[in-house]
Amino acid sequence: MNRRNFIKRGLAAAAGLGMAPALFTRTAHAAGGNGKILVVFHLFGGNDAINNVIPYTQSEYYDYRPDISIPTDKIITLDAPGVKVGLHPVLKPLMDDFWQHGELAIINQVGYPNHNRSHFYSSAIWASADPDQISKQGWIGSFVDEQNDPFCATSLGSALPRALRGLHTSGLSINHIEEFTIKNKAARDELVRQIGTPRSGLAEETRKAMDHMMRSISKMEEARQSRYKPSTKFPRGYYGMRFSDISRLIKFNFDSQVYYVYVGGWDTHAGQGGAQGTHANVLKQIAQSMAAFRTEMKLQGRWDDVMIMVFSEFGRRAMQNASKGTDHGKGGVLYVAGGGVKGGLYGGEPSLQEEDLDEGDLPIKIDFRTVYAAAAQHIGANPADLVGPNFGPIDII
Repeated sequence: MNRRNFIKRGLAAAAGLGMAPALFTRTAHAAGGNGKILVVFHLFGGNDAINNVIPYTQSEYYDYRPDISIPTDKIITLDAPGVKVGLHPVLKPLMDDFWQHGELAIINQVGYPNHNRSHFYSSAIWASADPDQISKQGWIGSFVDEQNDPFCATSLGSALPRALRGLHTSGLSINHIEEFTIKNKAARDELVRQIGTPRSGLAEETRKAMDHMMRSISKMEEARQSRYKPSTKFPRGYYGMRFSDISRLIKFNFDSQVYYVYVGGWDTHAGQGGAQGTHANVLKQIAQSMAAFRTEMKLQGRWDDVMIMVFSEFGRRAMQNASKGTDHGKGGVLYVAGGGVKGGLYGGEPSLQEEDLDEGDLPIKIDFRTVYAAAAQHIGANPADLVGPNFGPIDII
């Protein structure tokens, strides 16, 4: 196979796996991380923070939400010093498996200045870590560029989220582990043979990138073809499936340090429910799946290496609407969990008194970029490179 055909085959193989041709314009030497793993779930739609972290001693909570408030006797009270808040009852796995072990940081009243209530605009801000929308790359995309390795960050889903898009290199997008392979065996065998022959110039850059790609594909195939199943029983449904997929890839030492999942179902304008209902259902799924993942990571001996970060693009308004739901708000809640996380409530107890609200919304007390900075620190990246120099890491690790 001549130089031109080799490069062409390499580009075709990469395109077939949804990888950017930029992989071959700069040699994909995995810079090598610190062995830590970040798992990110974006709950698209706007998670209602007030029914997550509930200021149950404030009469305004029940006045504002006569149909969707959580009865006091069902709330799981937190033993955080100086505050009186509790969790939604379906978040019991977060209490039992994380909070009581000091492994859950609840970042309350989180967001960014001049918060925007548009799903797509606000999601773009969270993805880029840039409220001014000047940056063309995602905050994790900056890490991918720095590593110069698309395999260092993987999205589990049908499309690559903006957060993983770099200026030069982007992360991977894998919908199903079973699909990540070169299906043409003859083409694959020929590529493997050609990879073993050192070349020069761009062809050598391509060879090195292809070698890295084939090694990563082999790890994925090993995870798929083995009879290994997580020892832990994951909940049925999308959340359990994605956490199970991630645990399999970690088990077989796939190269990603970041796993990213984007999931909808959190836009509760109507029929939100209180202790039961639409919101309770999705909260229960994410909490149970997180707990199962923690159990599996402990069995694999990796829990101290893992950080889970769960966020939504905004919170919801303090007062329920006429449809017994809640409309788009500002201050939200972000969960960070892991064996190396300093548990606690950050951002304090929200005040629902009218004069303390921001146009009927929870105000912003913590900038989300400080949490991103801590996540960057966790995976060995320079926080300033990912979120800018003005946001030091919040002290949660």
